[in-house]
Amino acid sequence: MRQFNFASSLKLTGFDLHNNRRYLLGWSASIFAIMFMYMILFPSMQDMAKIKMEALPKQFLQLFDMEDFSSLDNFINYFGMVFNLILIAMSIFAASFSANLLYREEKGKTIEFLYSLEVSRTEIYISKLLTAFVAALAVLLSATVSTWICGAINGGETFVVGDFLQIIKVSGFCVFFFMALSVMLAGITAKVGVGAVGSMIVLACYLLGYLSKLLETKAQWLAYFSPFELFSPQNAVKLESKTLTEMGAYFGLALAFVIVGGLVYRRRDFNI
Repeated sequence: MRQFNFASSLKLTGFDLHNNRRYLLGWSASIFAIMFMYMILFPSMQDMAKIKMEALPKQFLQLFDMEDFSSLDNFINYFGMVFNLILIAMSIFAASFSANLLYREEKGKTIEFLYSLEVSRTEIYISKLLTAFVAALAVLLSATVSTWICGAINGGETFVVGDFLQIIKVSGFCVFFFMALSVMLAGITAKVGVGAVGSMIVLACYLLGYLSKLLETKAQWLAYFSPFELFSPQNAVKLESKTLTEMGAYFGLALAFVIVGGLVYRRRDFNI
């Protein structure tokens, strides 16, 4: 059996990134622009929101991870509200892009080219994982840079860099969790549209977190199935020991996803 060669995986990663460069640049530019648009309008948006939206029901505020509109006086709180929604889009991107790295090649039969080369399935799988990681990191960094620029411009004293980076690290973990889940799905099967399945799981997890807040004590346990709720910007800033424990558990789960996907991918047969 051919020994694993990390250099081969890196070469394949570079090939995938080159082939998907326009798609990645498009997503990164879009996330950058959306975050910039919302965050640069922070001073005017807070006044507008208080005037036009203060009569909205509590349940609507919970959808945006807010208790009231007083939080809009603070740049970090405002960023948390916006980032909590953009995080859904970035997670859907990570899920669909990661899954399709393998799925599309198998459905389009271009995977045959890789099998004709002197590379192992493990090297192929690792290369797809690395490509997915770089893509997820790229969109997250786009949101980070965009917000940092706006914070320096109009954040004032409420732009606390430490809290900002804490939200990026803790809440941003959701993007990589769903990336790992979709990589596993792609490694297990090519018989279903794994990109669509991953995206639906992202939405389901967000809705479970929303329901846990909406139903309060009746269904708080639903929050454990939603990384969006467990690692929300509010929890990220507080960063209690409970949140760290939950993050450790989800990190272990993400690692298990990657390992299981790789083990199954090495052994399963393909209809090509």
